[in-house]
Amino acid sequence: MTIIPPTDAPNIVIIAIDTLRPDHLGCYGYRKPTSPEIDAVAAESVVFDAAFAAAIPTMPAFTTLYTGLHPYRHGIVSHVGERRLSEHIRTLPELAKERGYITVGIDNLVAQGDGRGSWFARGYDHYSGYLYRPHGDQDARLAERALGFIQEHADTPLFLFLHLWAPHTPYGPQPPYDTLHYEPGSCPYTMEDVRRIHPEYYDAFVGDMKLQHPEDYAYIVAQYDGEITQADAQVGRIVRALREQGVWDNTVFVVMSDHGECFGEGNFHFDHHGLYDAVTRMALMLRLPRRAPERIGALVSSEDFLPTLADLVGLPLPQYPLTGTSLVPLIEREAAEVRPYVVSAESTRQASLALRTLDWKLILPITEDARGEPLPDFYGRPRHPEPVLFDLRADPGEEHDVSTECPEKLTELMVILETWRREMAAAAGEPDPIQAQGLSLSYPRFMERVLSRR
Repeated sequence: MTIIPPTDAPNIVIIAIDTLRPDHLGCYGYRKPTSPEIDAVAAESVVFDAAFAAAIPTMPAFTTLYTGLHPYRHGIVSHVGERRLSEHIRTLPELAKERGYITVGIDNLVAQGDGRGSWFARGYDHYSGYLYRPHGDQDARLAERALGFIQEHADTPLFLFLHLWAPHTPYGPQPPYDTLHYEPGSCPYTMEDVRRIHPEYYDAFVGDMKLQHPEDYAYIVAQYDGEITQADAQVGRIVRALREQGVWDNTVFVVMSDHGECFGEGNFHFDHHGLYDAVTRMALMLRLPRRAPERIGALVSSEDFLPTLADLVGLPLPQYPLTGTSLVPLIEREAAEVRPYVVSAESTRQASLALRTLDWKLILPITEDARGEPLPDFYGRPRHPEPVLFDLRADPGEEHDVSTECPEKLTELMVILETWRREMAAAAGEPDPIQAQGLSLSYPRFMERVLSRR
């Protein structure tokens, strides 16, 4: 391997906050003060307002961020599934190491699924793994690890990836964060509404969180918001350390999420499935040296993250084509858009594809695997195969299916999606990966996990 000298290369520091929906951050318009440190970063950054994950949940989402490939190309379509990433596919830390960076990962992706995510350690000089421990101050301890590496490598170009698992369930922020954003009775839902959807599931799932006020929906949301603020404090610590080391102005600093969380969208609560915007929309901001802050409203995908970093700092790209594209033309105002749509996939608790443009959203349930066996819904029930369509201009909350009112638009988007699926299958040289692999955490298996923890 040829090492390219990193002359004057900026540091790359990425803080990935799991399950963070951007509209619960002040810089994305949230009314509660959940994120003062992240908001301060956003004020200096290029902020993307329409960034969407090509896949959910965590393992397929981060595999795309690491590879610049859609899951239909890299093959990791589910969380803790049996599929492994091909050794021929290069990852972001490997590319950074080839560029001459000291590469550090503070992350728990390798530990996911009894070590199934081994590819997430590729390319790291130092991989500091951990098991997620809710209801504690783990984020602070992880930030301490990051601070140590920042100090140790102050004079060397550093690639640092810090993955904070909060605000993932089970929500459990420490005082004072647990009540910081609590407004009793302030949510449009009640827990009776939630349990009515599927009593067995929500009794077990909410019970697993060990909440002080489990009957107040607003308290549960406040726990999520409290975990955001708890993570936000660690972002501030990292920024201050970079400033104190005198390297802030030579650092590409990224705050991002892999996906969001549902609080009623699509009839899902306290979880991230269904491919509604509440789940697929990502926080994404890049603080760039000598670059004025701006907001970009063009549609972008998680596939675009790797090629963008490569373009910004001169990372070598793989020899094979990526499905992502650099966002630098948007940043440089050389282009108004880089893609007309984003296709998102899920195949863990239920199987679906979504095609999103700036104005429209199509969600297509996948209800059979390659053998013709049924793929049930999130709650283990038989699933209807009919697609749903949302006019996002009139209905940004995705509450009203207009597939019957807008049949021509439905047909148009279905043709685009089916053409995309055929092209992906031809490029990957294998059949539809969702139908080939099926669900990795079906309802019975997931319930076994939840009940075993209680």
